Amino acid sequence: MRKNWIRYALCLWAVAGLLHMAAVARLLDEPKKAPAVEGEYDMEITVTGAGIFPVELKVTRNDEGKLVCESKDQIGVSITGIAVDEAGHVTLTGNYQGMDFEFKGVVEGDTMKGEFDISGYAGTWVATRKKPSQEQ
Repeated sequence: MRKNWIRYALCLWAVAGLLHMAAVARLLDEPKKAPAVEGEYDMEITVTGAGIFPVELKVTRNDEGKLVCESKDQIGVSITGIAVDEAGHVTLTGNYQGMDFEFKGVVEGDTMKGEFDISGYAGTWVATRKKPSQEQ
């Protein structure tokens, strides 16, 4: 009787191990997807020693499915590109008074944020997705 119980336990253990390995293999085979970031955002760029500058940011996909940005502000910042990887790292690219820049950061839910240090300008940035009722 005891031998049957041991065989039964070993079989259960082996089956559980195989099921676990199959589940792990399936998870590893599934490609990771970058977080969805399309939408309209209220963005604030805080430049150390100069203040906070509001920017309206819109992230969409073009006809080829590539992410693109449009921005509106009152200081001349033009954000035109965005890249997001599967780990949630984000890079915004653009131009300010003829100077190209990159804002690197992370996506956390409905917020993108990071720090920057570009040609003597340093600070932080945060972009919060507008709620559907706020979008126009």
